Amino acid sequence: MSVLANDIMIAEASTVPSHHGRAYAELEGGQGREVFFRPRRYPREDLGPVCPVVRVVLGPRLPSSPDARATVHECALRDVSQSGVAVEWPTAARVETGTVVPSITVSFDGYEAYSGRGRVDSVREVDQKVLVGVSFTDGLLNIRDVMDLREVRSWNLSGAGPLRIVERPWQVDGCDRFKGLLGELRLLLEDAFRMLARVESSLPWGVVHGERESPARRALIENIHEEFAVEFAWYSAKVNDAFRAASEHDVESLKEYSRRQIHEYLMQAPCLHRALHKPLGYPGDYELMRQFYDMPFAGPTLFAKAMNLAILRSRGVHAVRSRKDTVKERLRALLDARPGEAPVRVLSIAAGPAQEIFELLCEREPLPRPLEVVLFDQDEGALSHAHARLTGLVGSRWNERVRVVYLRDSIKSLLKGRKTFDPFGRFDVIFCSGLFHYLAFRTAVALARSLVENLEAEGTLYIGNMVPENPNRWLMELHLDWVLLYRSRAELLRVARAAWPAARVEIVEEATGLNPFVSLRRE
Repeated sequence: MSVLANDIMIAEASTVPSHHGRAYAELEGGQGREVFFRPRRYPREDLGPVCPVVRVVLGPRLPSSPDARATVHECALRDVSQSGVAVEWPTAARVETGTVVPSITVSFDGYEAYSGRGRVDSVREVDQKVLVGVSFTDGLLNIRDVMDLREVRSWNLSGAGPLRIVERPWQVDGCDRFKGLLGELRLLLEDAFRMLARVESSLPWGVVHGERESPARRALIENIHEEFAVEFAWYSAKVNDAFRAASEHDVESLKEYSRRQIHEYLMQAPCLHRALHKPLGYPGDYELMRQFYDMPFAGPTLFAKAMNLAILRSRGVHAVRSRKDTVKERLRALLDARPGEAPVRVLSIAAGPAQEIFELLCEREPLPRPLEVVLFDQDEGALSHAHARLTGLVGSRWNERVRVVYLRDSIKSLLKGRKTFDPFGRFDVIFCSGLFHYLAFRTAVALARSLVENLEAEGTLYIGNMVPENPNRWLMELHLDWVLLYRSRAELLRVARAAWPAARVEIVEEATGLNPFVSLRRE
């Protein structure tokens, strides 16, 4: 190969970008005074938590006899570089430029970075302190070692490293049963994740992800229910019992512990992902309620679908569907009790998707009495969804017998005494299934009283509230930031009696026993 050809190859190679950074031809060196290289100086504050110690020996190199006079001084470090240090000089020691320092030792957290002779290069006074620059004459200081030591010390002190070793927000003393059960639950989820990935790869896409019902799809869903959802429900109930036994002081640590263990698996369920992120700004929005009612086999993977199914078939979510059925049965019984032309007048508070009314109108054949319904909600989207479903149904089947009014306002306005419902007269039934477990006692009493005032004589108000035994409580509080004000049946009766002492009150159960109602009948 010719010299020219070789030079051309070298020139071309130098312009090819490196996979690890810029090509040499693109790099820049110093500019101006920086052309004359000088080792970088690091001020004391740049060393972070590393403790520097500078010892200077003045006089003989080392005391060789009892008569030898040498003085040792510890000097505060101002800055350091490979080739020297700047220190605050002891006021009692005389020094001038060119002075030879017999011994200077520079240490960082016990690491001796330099020990040898030095020479004074500069002397100046700053803030009534004598600052002296000393260059090393017996070698260089390994500044890279010092900077690496700084990084390690900084990491240890702040806990900012990837393992967060110092902080440990997940650490909690005791709660061994909770932690043990959660560890087993994580293993269950890990195994299910791997197993369902294999199953998904072996099945036709339409069986797993298609919308068409088929015997294979139904069998797949039932297998997942029996082999995964039931196991998950068992562990969930046990973890919940252990969580309820913990003290309030430990809740935040248990939240971090639980999230570090299983959050990534839970959040693959679409319903839990929505419940955590609350896209409409509040928990339990109407879209989430739709998932609770429709129980879709939904998710991007078979494991996600299985996780979603396990949550939607859990006892806590079943209670939401069951309370809807209880209200529906009460309305059906009222419609059938006294046939006639006087309308049954119903008010739904925090109506959401109005599933009770929709199902009632879908399932009924005759309507013995006309039905007038006011759906009250502060979410425009919820009312829009209810309107879209009910308008066509009412128009096609019940145009002369059913009237639905969609009313948007805030609960706050009711609590302030605003006469929101006055234009609609009084109601035979008012029901509120899922609002009171967000209201403190005084607020709950005030709202209940306001609602009873809107009842006809002999009219009934139904107030639903989750009880403390909800087996999904740990999951809601630790993983979804979804906190309810649970009430026992005795506490529900207390709210009712404080709201309207003259009312006839009783507990109305739904099938799961987790979301009972208290009814107030206006005498």
